[in-house]
Amino acid sequence: MKMRKHALRSIFACIGLVCGILLSTQPIFAQGNIHYGRLNVNPQVGISLEHNNNIFSESKDEIEDVILKIKPGIQFEYLDNRPGNYFQSGYDLEFASYFKRNNNNYQKHAPYLLCGMQTPTGFIVRFSERFMKTADPLGSATQYGKGRRTARTENTLDFTFGQYFTDRLSIEAMYQNFALRYRDANRDQWQDRTDNIFSLGMYMLLTESRKTSMLAEYRFTNGTYERQVPADNSQDHNINTFLVGFRFEPGSKLMGSAKLGYEGKSFDNSLDMYGNRYEDNSTWVIETNIQFQMTPITNLGFQFIRSIEGAPDRDAASYVDTNIGFNLMHQVQHKTFFKSGLSWVNSDYRDEIPGIANKYFNLYKLFFGLDYNIQEWMTTSCQYSYETKTASHSDWYSSEYSTSSLFVEVNAMF
Repeated sequence: MKMRKHALRSIFACIGLVCGILLSTQPIFAQGNIHYGRLNVNPQVGISLEHNNNIFSESKDEIEDVILKIKPGIQFEYLDNRPGNYFQSGYDLEFASYFKRNNNNYQKHAPYLLCGMQTPTGFIVRFSERFMKTADPLGSATQYGKGRRTARTENTLDFTFGQYFTDRLSIEAMYQNFALRYRDANRDQWQDRTDNIFSLGMYMLLTESRKTSMLAEYRFTNGTYERQVPADNSQDHNINTFLVGFRFEPGSKLMGSAKLGYEGKSFDNSLDMYGNRYEDNSTWVIETNIQFQMTPITNLGFQFIRSIEGAPDRDAASYVDTNIGFNLMHQVQHKTFFKSGLSWVNSDYRDEIPGIANKYFNLYKLFFGLDYNIQEWMTTSCQYSYETKTASHSDWYSSEYSTSSLFVEVNAMF
């Protein structure tokens, strides 16, 4: 209880200090002051304090702590008069300091580059690259390493080109390379992975407003685990994905995409490291992420994603990930916004080792909070979140946890 009271006092004292300093320098710090012709330079900084009652995501003997994060960054942006022509580059930093468990401290480096071009004849080229280096305890996209400090890098490169053949029909081809690398050779590097993804999509505009398109996509993914030895037993695989659906462009009440399809995963090798046979598997998949502008002051989001993923455990080579979530943003007053969200994630493991109990996990998340625009260039947020994970069998009860956190944050863009 003393820790919680001390945390809250520290949170509000630090946030108040930062707000006071920034507001006192308002004439100097105003968003959009730095530009050279059409090139805008946007320095930014954020500071947050979070109280977390279970920083290691443990099933018992939870440890609470307060985490201070300072997040400076800079963005360079060039926008052309013609739509589709743009350039954006930047560097985001995050310095996290734990009040008690300071051996958990970490830095996060995240440079990025995005650019695009569209010619008058309808030819489209887009390129992006995002790099991230961290040692945080938050885990990867598959939750590998969650609850312990895990040093890793991720790099995602995308290259897309396409062509508008008529006013309504276009085709796009995309190549993506995703590389995940861990620093700890003994514990983590068996999860090092490279994905090479090739996709082809066809899009047809359905409405006169040019906001809604029907789509059909094919995607091929080649996944390679470079550090799994012997290589003849690695979890290397290929995934074929077929999707149909709709895409909604910004500017209407709906924004995002809704896709439904089929996905199959086949392994390059016959046997795993324990001598058990890999089992190819397939299932229906969905990729839906939609924002609906219900009223001028209320936005509702819906996510429904189901896909085959590579397992972060040695006792199963795959799992089917199902994620359903809702989020709400409502303008309470001129500068005040209420936000909330609820989601459920089911991770159903496939191809388990014979004799192992059926393995799946359910993860429930809830959050709500307030955003307040102090100035056009300065915002503050307060949010509470709760997360709990349950397991299908007593063999996996040690993976269960519940955690709640409260954080306050101030962000400024100059």
